[in-house]
Amino acid sequence: MQRFYRSTLVAGLLYLFIALWIMSIFGNYSDMHVWERVKQIELFHWSIIFGGVAGRAIYHGLRHDNDIPKGFGITFAGVNLYTRFFELFWNSLHKAIFFALLAASFWYIGSKAETIWNLGKDKRIVPTRI
Repeated sequence: MQRFYRSTLVAGLLYLFIALWIMSIFGNYSDMHVWERVKQIELFHWSIIFGGVAGRAIYHGLRHDNDIPKGFGITFAGVNLYTRFFELFWNSLHKAIFFALLAASFWYIGSKAETIWNLGKDKRIVPTRI
């Protein structure tokens, strides 16, 4: 039973988060023509649920020292935030400003991630020849 624990957990979390992501974009509408007339605010509750589940996965991963739900939670919290960024600003901002903000956010998150990544590395001084 323990043999399939990790793969089952990964598959289940992947199904859960992709389903929530799709629901946060399209809602519970079966007809595309009906969905096209829906305002984004009507689908906002799905985004809240998606963010709440991602937050709960992060909390569970931190509490039980399990990297799988923590990683899924962090990843899909980012996916949720960037999906909302595209929904809100794609039509309202000039494309140059939109992509400048997107690039700045990627740079900021990347620099913070690099700082966190380097915290765990051993800082040994390597002797060099002169």
